[in-house]
Amino acid sequence: MEIIGIGTDIVKVKRMKKFLERESLGALAFNPKEMDYACKHRDPLPYLAARFAVKESIIKILEDITIMEAKNIIVLEKGKVTLEGSAKISMENKGIKEFKVSISHEKKYALAFVIGVR
Repeated sequence: MEIIGIGTDIVKVKRMKKFLERESLGALAFNPKEMDYACKHRDPLPYLAARFAVKESIIKILEDITIMEAKNIIVLEKGKVTLEGSAKISMENKGIKEFKVSISHEKKYALAFVIGVR
């Protein structure tokens, strides 16, 4: 296994609440499957913040996609990641076969650490 890139990000959970309150930003950043998963929990905000941190971490690894393409990065249970569209093309162009993801969240912060491997 060869490491192609490493990305990390931390998100304030309170910031995610403000982000989701803005018109359509949640729909731009999250796939409906991610929203469904997060909403199964009593407080979905830490789960969404963690997924957003994963997306930001992957964007740092891929370098050629923007947050406007975040919906193409789908993070489900246990950090399982699927890429679609331009994000998948970027992943393939970099020779990345998969992303190893570690997520942690608590009341105020969510953190993600991601390694892209070949």
